[in-house]
Order: sequence, then structure tokens, then C-alpha cells
Amino acid sequence: MTHAHLDHSGYGPALVRDYDCDFYATPPTVDISEVLLKDFLSLIPEDEERPYSHREITALRKKERSIRFRIPTELDGGWEIIPFNAGHVLGSVMLYFRSPSGHTILYTGDLNTSNTRTLRGADVNLPEVEYLIIESTYGGNEDIHPSRKKVERKFVEDIKATIEEGGVTIIPAFALGRAQEVILTLIHFMESGFLPEVPIFIDGMIREVSKFYTMYWSWLRPELQRRIRESKQGLFDHKAIEEVRSRDEILELSEPFIVVTTSGMLQGGPILTYLKYYGVDSRNMIYLTGYQVKGTRGRMLLDGIREIPMPDGTTINIRAKIGFADFSAHADQPNLINFISKLRGVKEVILVHGEPDKMIQLRQKLAKRKIPAYIPELGETIYL
Repeated sequence: MTHAHLDHSGYGPALVRDYDCDFYATPPTVDISEVLLKDFLSLIPEDEERPYSHREITALRKKERSIRFRIPTELDGGWEIIPFNAGHVLGSVMLYFRSPSGHTILYTGDLNTSNTRTLRGADVNLPEVEYLIIESTYGGNEDIHPSRKKVERKFVEDIKATIEEGGVTIIPAFALGRAQEVILTLIHFMESGFLPEVPIFIDGMIREVSKFYTMYWSWLRPELQRRIRESKQGLFDHKAIEEVRSRDEILELSEPFIVVTTSGMLQGGPILTYLKYYGVDSRNMIYLTGYQVKGTRGRMLLDGIREIPMPDGTTINIRAKIGFADFSAHADQPNLINFISKLRGVKEVILVHGEPDKMIQLRQKLAKRKIPAYIPELGETIYL
């Protein structure tokens, strides 16, 4: 398991149950995925079938085999696995496999080659790779991330303007990775004096996941490690930060504030309550901070749709301003190509984890560099 995001970890308990196999992951991934998996089960309606039970999530611990950056682990049958930093979220890894006969495969999982506020970018000093399985979330020709400095500046300028108008800023964010980047950005600009110091409320699974950033502080970038050691405080210990204990109390507030909450694509969780109360006021702002899958409420807002359907069958007319900050934790097309080009010995690239048109565009760009790439069908078996 490369990392704890549910699109990578979400079927883990069923696989371990059905195949009685070992479970290789970094300690942060094991701990965070357990919390997210249990939360996922709690969101499934009682009349729907569940893919696994709470007991089967807990049973992962018995099959756990901890792995750490750059330390080889022997697998059954003479195979070897070496994890490398993927730079995506806390504890995320790329997995490098070496067969008994010496053949090699690198599976990137989700990949970020740039430094962020919490993590160093992905490791690029890798051994020779014959077969590369790589994500392509931002593999399209139009996918070029702006500089993080510009993104953050526009983000806080918009929030500052909203505060000055007396408005509330609602920030839907993924509980793991994106939320922590957003919170640290807000803290930084408040401490610098640029952003007025208003309450920053943290709601949803973000509260639980953020605790692991203090527990696993040694997995963070060196600058943060020094800061935590010298201050002897948690990463998110700040007077402006408040955990939400009563949503009703927040809804009664009249002064400006910021809420960072789940879910990142507005598909469920506390964000729906805030959307209902604050999305209808033009003074307020909803700030999207990550990739929005087609068909989600977040994507609808991004595409200009303002009549947003809710789970209970009602519709909300959104009048709040909509912002988008590209806090992406994925490499864009130029960085994906750069990462691939630096690898030695690559015979073939296998593209996964992307929209079809983006994968096709990335394959075309790689072909111009004489790098063969293949896009498998769902469920296809590939023979190397």
C-alpha cells in the first residue's frame, strides 16, 4: 500500500481477508488508513452491503509488515521491495520491486516531485528501472501547476478580502495532506501579519488525521522537524486554531471566520452543513483546494454550476464566491515527464490513475522522447 488515501487503501481489508496475504506499508500509512477506513464504513447506509467489517480493518494489524524509506525488505519467493519517498502525503512511498532474476518494477502510487510545506518532493535518486507503473492525474497538455508561492498569495488575498467584507470562508479539503498544507499556509500568513487573525475552525476527519503529523514528525521535511523539536509544540498548535465540537455554536457566530473541513469534493461530511448555511450568502467564499472528479459537487462549482443538488433531494442556489487554489500533491505533466526521463534503464512505461484523454496526451509526449508507454484497460493482465 503506497499511502492511506482511500482510492489506494480502500479495499485493503478485503484483499488481506480474501488472500490471507501480508500487508506492507509505512507506519504512518498503517495508522492513518485504519482511521480513514473506519470512517468510510461509518458513512455507508445500513441497508447497503459493506465490503468488509470493522473487525477486518483491525485485523490488518496482524498482517502488518512495516517498511521505511530506502530499506530493502525480502518478500516470499526471493523478491525484494524497496520503498522510496513519493512526496505525496505523510508516509507515502513509491514501491521498487526486484525479482529473483534481477528484473525491476517501480510503482509510483501518487507522486509529487515538488517540496511542499510538510514534505520533501519525491526521491529521484533511484536504481535502474525496467518497468514503470506511474500515475497520470495531471498528465494532460494543459496540466501545468502554477508556482506554490503564487497559489498561496492569491489564496490568502482572496480570504483577506472576504474577511474584510465580513464574510466566512469555507475550505473543503482532503483530510490527509491537503488540509494540513492549507492550515500551515493560513498560520504562516497570520503570523506574518498579512492575514487578519480570525478563528480557523477544523472539522471532520481532519482533526483526527492531523494528530498523526505530530506523532510522525520525523517523517516531515527537516525544517518542520527542527521547528517541532525547538518549540516542543505540535505542528498545529496555534491560538487561531480551534477544533469544532459543536457545529451549532459556529453557525450562530456573526464575525468572520475560516472553516477547513471535509470532504474535499463536497460529496459528504460536515461541508454539506456549511454549504447549506454559508453557500447562499454572496459575502462568503467557498475555496476549493484540490482535484475535483467529474460528477462531484466540487466539480459542479468549478464548472460554474450554481444549482447544487443535496443528498436529501433538495437543491441549494450557491451565491457565495467560488475560489480555486491549486494545492496539488500530484506532479503535473512537465514534472511527470522530467521524472520519467531521469530514470535509467526504462523499457516501458505503464500509465494508470488518470482521465483517458490526459493519459493519451502524456503517452504522445513520451513517444516524442522515444519512451514507449502503454495504457491498460481496467482489469487487464499485463505480461512483462
